[in-house]
Amino acid sequence: MFIVLLITFVGSVLITWLLPKAFNSEPPYGLAVDIGVGTVVGLIWAYIAYQFLSPVIGLTGWLRLAGSAGDAIGFAAVMLWVLRKIKS
Repeated sequence: MFIVLLITFVGSVLITWLLPKAFNSEPPYGLAVDIGVGTVVGLIWAYIAYQFLSPVIGLTGWLRLAGSAGDAIGFAAVMLWVLRKIKS
């Protein structure tokens, strides 16, 4: 579980920091809020996916780890979009 949260933390921070630069968008509430919201949402979703969703669909081992972390990092990127839609 610790490894999933560590991978998700690093991935969420990187994706929420680099994604606005890739699309030339300005963070509506500031870069710190983007990184904070993306990381917190990513960590919460990684925990939910690892503990509850992965066993239900039958993921085990490395696939469970990669699926939970990757899904959470993608969800952090979706939260950036949601923040921009709320502001506009």
